[in-house]
Amino acid sequence: MGADPLKNPFLCLLGALVLILAPGGPAPADDDCEQPPARLDVYTNVGLLGLNVTNLGYVGTSFDTRIPSGEYPLHSNVEHVYSGGLWVGAVMADGQKRVSTGSQDANGIGEGNETREFDLIGMCQEDAMRIISNSQNFDNFSLDALATQHIECNFNDYANPEGGGHVPLGLKVNLRALAWSNPYADDFVILDYRIINISNEELRDIYLGMWFDNTVGNTEQTDPYDPQAPVGWNFYDDYDGAFGAQGWVPEEHTVPDDPDIWMTYEYDDDGEGGLATSWIGTRLLGTSEEPQPEAGVRPVSYNLWGFRHVPLNDDEYEDDENPDEMLPGKYQLMGNGQFDVGVTENGDFSFASNWISLLSTGPFPRLAPNDTLGITFAVVAGADSLSLLANSKIAQVAFDDGFSIPSGPPSPRLEFGFAEDGVVISWAPGDSLDADGNVLGGEDPRRSPEHHISNATGQEDFQGYRIFRYQGLNISEDPYQLAEMVAQFDIVDGIGFDTGLPPLNAEGKRQFVDTDLLDGFPYWYSVVSYSAPNELESLPEFQSGFNENSRLVYPGPSPSGDGHGQGVGVFPNPYRAASLFDARAGELEIGRKIWFTRLPARCKIQIFTLGGEVVRTIHHEDQELGMASWDTLTDHGRATATGLYIYAVTDLDTDEVQRGKLVIIK
Repeated sequence: MGADPLKNPFLCLLGALVLILAPGGPAPADDDCEQPPARLDVYTNVGLLGLNVTNLGYVGTSFDTRIPSGEYPLHSNVEHVYSGGLWVGAVMADGQKRVSTGSQDANGIGEGNETREFDLIGMCQEDAMRIISNSQNFDNFSLDALATQHIECNFNDYANPEGGGHVPLGLKVNLRALAWSNPYADDFVILDYRIINISNEELRDIYLGMWFDNTVGNTEQTDPYDPQAPVGWNFYDDYDGAFGAQGWVPEEHTVPDDPDIWMTYEYDDDGEGGLATSWIGTRLLGTSEEPQPEAGVRPVSYNLWGFRHVPLNDDEYEDDENPDEMLPGKYQLMGNGQFDVGVTENGDFSFASNWISLLSTGPFPRLAPNDTLGITFAVVAGADSLSLLANSKIAQVAFDDGFSIPSGPPSPRLEFGFAEDGVVISWAPGDSLDADGNVLGGEDPRRSPEHHISNATGQEDFQGYRIFRYQGLNISEDPYQLAEMVAQFDIVDGIGFDTGLPPLNAEGKRQFVDTDLLDGFPYWYSVVSYSAPNELESLPEFQSGFNENSRLVYPGPSPSGDGHGQGVGVFPNPYRAASLFDARAGELEIGRKIWFTRLPARCKIQIFTLGGEVVRTIHHEDQELGMASWDTLTDHGRATATGLYIYAVTDLDTDEVQRGKLVIIK
């Protein structure tokens, strides 16, 4: 909705493997085709929203792993997404009403795989996930990229789930997940789907939707990963709702300055005592053609139900308890025109629970063989409801402008060195000429950041650097509000502060030294680039993103040269539970750290009980930092007891061994 129809050249981007099949038939095997691997390990990491993106039709980890599922802000441990997935419903040539789903109500990835109906069957390596960037200082820089992080993958609906009963519609799906690092556009991830009919029969009355099982909480406060955790995750304490377009929903659920919005939202009922107060939502940005519902029926449906209450079948089916009554199937849900907010004739949705949402639109009259239908959503996060709406509006503008996000020079690529109580940051400044003195092209990454060419003006736009630092492990809010700007540099040109740029070191790299730090404590650093405002072109200043090059470091001494001098040290010693050296206070074991310092560059650290039993072995190899941490756990992941321990550090280059004692008090 609201977007231009798809153009034929888009099919070239898909590189589609056209499978000429009858819907419901098996995907053909291609002996010469190597199936791409399933990718479950990828998540957006350039902005503030860390969203897990797979090439199997779903997003989110279902907390099966500890990588971000829908973490916001990134590195905060505040999660928002359990799982989400694309739904496509259609009427087949034989009249069957079928729905292919990327995710359904399920407990964990294993159970989810039993009902997931998108897969990689019959796909080839050309369909493998690729990750590219439009930022010139990224290793995967590509002129094809639409965003700072552009994740692209393909899958089809020929899965054969263990639950059975799935009849493929004959679809191939291209997904582009787009994330930006720009400070004004880093709170959302756009999911741009292109659905291709690769069968030999026409599909009719198609509906497209996004299913989500959202859940908001702090993984340090309540643990969603360990079913035996002392304080488990609460899935039943979230409020859900939606905003709708004016003229289609009650006025109290519209947004006056955003009259065409269709967007879901969820937030935790008590914010976990201030530790999880942010909101998550899904906004429908547009479709490649307008839906054509019957007169008076909403073009977008918002359905809400309690976990485990997803319809059992694709089409309507008899109620076991009342055989005379037919229950709606998934297909009927996708086009029922409901708007399940508050108390309605369809039920009470006003209380906190474990809600499942489905935002869908349609019908689209027909999808002929080889034709494509597109739909685009934005997964949006915000500190509160107003921030959520503002961030979603930027996502809408980005979609309406063809995913064009104005930006300035990219962040530099950082290198870190360490010294006593200090950190040394260095980076290449870029150049306008190559080694032979030839002028580099405007898209050449060797220009960035200091000779970056603006896409808007065709001129160099670099103005300076800002260096941010945050002392702590978790970034619990917007990093620009949390971090301290410890330095700002501005080229001398009569614009801005004219402070000059950091000096060049012997290698020709910019260098900044931050001192008076605490060895062994965690610090986040980011160096961003910014442009000067351009009044002639009516352009504001553009600043690169915090997470383009943010890095967590632990200051400490360089490696010892020969294992002599002051010798290996340990701090804190004695170690007390809930030490300030820990990632957090409390009685949780994960996050505790004891530091070994003045280590050789290559060494083995062993911790023993007084009885000579090996408690933990740590291998250290770092040419820059002469420190390593121990999380106080054994090699088997168990907590250590209060007591006296012996450590031995073996220099792997000289075989010299240094020994000492340390005490743990809990």
